[in-house]
Amino acid sequence: MESSDEKKTIYCNKCGKEMPQGADYCESCGAPREFREMKYVKRQGSGNGFGKAVAIIMGGFFILIAVPILFSGGALMGVTGIFDQGGGFIGIEDVNFATSTQMLVGREMDIVIDDYNSPPSWLWEPDFSDLITIKIKADSNTGDGVFIGIVEADEAYAVFGDAAFDQITQFNMENLRGRNPEITYRYHPGETLTIAPTDLDIWVTEVSGSGEQTLTWSPELGSYWLVIMNEDGSANVDIDAGVAVKMPILDNIGKGLFMGGLVLLAVGVAIVYFGAIKPRY
Repeated sequence: MESSDEKKTIYCNKCGKEMPQGADYCESCGAPREFREMKYVKRQGSGNGFGKAVAIIMGGFFILIAVPILFSGGALMGVTGIFDQGGGFIGIEDVNFATSTQMLVGREMDIVIDDYNSPPSWLWEPDFSDLITIKIKADSNTGDGVFIGIVEADEAYAVFGDAAFDQITQFNMENLRGRNPEITYRYHPGETLTIAPTDLDIWVTEVSGSGEQTLTWSPELGSYWLVIMNEDGSANVDIDAGVAVKMPILDNIGKGLFMGGLVLLAVGVAIVYFGAIKPRY
């Protein structure tokens, strides 16, 4: 015995139109009735609550992963945009540095590879000249010629270890766009240099002259000093300077994170929509 939820529907064997119960001819095309019954049973409930729950959980998981990745990529792209110096360089410029001594020395730069966390050399041995380029600009506020030089730390200690100079130990910028950062110097007592920096044969790379000077350097592994002086080696160095770096991989990482986050977000939203929200007919 058929339940009340079941019914028989008869269709015309010629045109496919539904025929009334007991009709001998199709009212649409006039073809004689031939018994061709199709039985439909009304479904009792949707039965897909578990599937919706799974879709919501999976979609939510993708969305939760996507949000921090999107934020990281967007933040990295934003920072590179704020500090964009053109030509792929990001950094700061027109910051005033001054000392009553003959030399301004930056913090010692240690360029190393972490052997413990790095892949084996047979798999990847980086060439730093392809990974990073540093650009330093300086212009004297006193009309003197400017000298900018990079020297290996061992050479620097040997030549300047007994000299008087100011070393930049801290550089804070509360406002990313500000040009008046808080700069902390540490005075290194010593003797007066009796030779101009241009007469020293210790520099990895150097540039000097009147007006704004720009030094571009692709570092290799090692420890280095950045030294800025008056071209003639006189005291009272007063300059406006800027430092910028070019790291092609940095921009690619930002874009990759942002695009990856968008893809994960789209996947998560699609899973939730098609699995739990979209109406089913």
